[in-house]
Amino acid sequence: MENTNLDLFGQPILDAKRTMSDYFQVPPFSIINTVDGLWQARKKRWNILINDKGQAREGVLGDVDGLMGKINNGTSILDACLAEVLLKWFTEPGHTTFDPFAGDTVFGYVSAFLQRPFTGIELRQEQADFNAEQCIGMPATYICDSSENMDAHITNKSMDFVFSCPPYADLEVYSDNPQDLSTMSHEDFFVMYKKILQNTFSKLKNNRFAVVVTSEVRNNKGHYIQLVPKTIALMVEAGYIFYNDLILVNSVGSLPMRAGKSMNAGRKVGRRHQNILVFYKGDPKRIKHNFSELIPKNEYYESRDL
Repeated sequence: MENTNLDLFGQPILDAKRTMSDYFQVPPFSIINTVDGLWQARKKRWNILINDKGQAREGVLGDVDGLMGKINNGTSILDACLAEVLLKWFTEPGHTTFDPFAGDTVFGYVSAFLQRPFTGIELRQEQADFNAEQCIGMPATYICDSSENMDAHITNKSMDFVFSCPPYADLEVYSDNPQDLSTMSHEDFFVMYKKILQNTFSKLKNNRFAVVVTSEVRNNKGHYIQLVPKTIALMVEAGYIFYNDLILVNSVGSLPMRAGKSMNAGRKVGRRHQNILVFYKGDPKRIKHNFSELIPKNEYYESRDL
């Protein structure tokens, strides 16, 4: 009898009773929509588990009493569902993960929860302590230092995945520490940003992925500082292959109230997305040999489900 589980080329056919989300968490398209109801419901479950509402860095978005000050104690928090998706797509269980700009608890918690031992470097002691406390009993380590000094903490070719959502220049100012990238001029920011991002290349094993989540920022003249294209150029210069380019569509939130004013004042559109830049170190032909086929939720994922 003909094997109906294979197509004409001998490749597996997706079970018609399952959706792409069953296989890949969300469809593996270049647009990821965080407004989707299932995404939002799962994110709420993650947020209850992680319990990071920006307690360790309140008010960094400014306008404490205004619209932005009412969101996560006035700070931005990584989307836990995004962390989960990236870990499922670009890592395997047991892979070690590294974030040179650890920031909030989210990525480290999700990585450790999914049995990917995590190491993060965070400049602010109070943030590093808070993150470590949230992850007690989990394989997540937070080092308080500047990632400029990552050589003292991270062995070369010891990590299976590099992830970071670095500071968007001075869009959020996290401290008054002169080593904090968010306190620097844009010129100094890019000098240190380059040094840290490019040093991750030596820490990553061969045939592994790195992901940087970023967005654009305007200077005091209203011009974009080209954070996105410069990030791509810096990573490629370090030796990475620019492999995937995704857009993360965020909830509208207070954007309509701000975008109208910006449009009338200077014809600036309200930015509703972030850029997910995926890089690869090694030979892309080896990917199929080093990463498992993504299948519907199996016993492993069901046992680690929310």
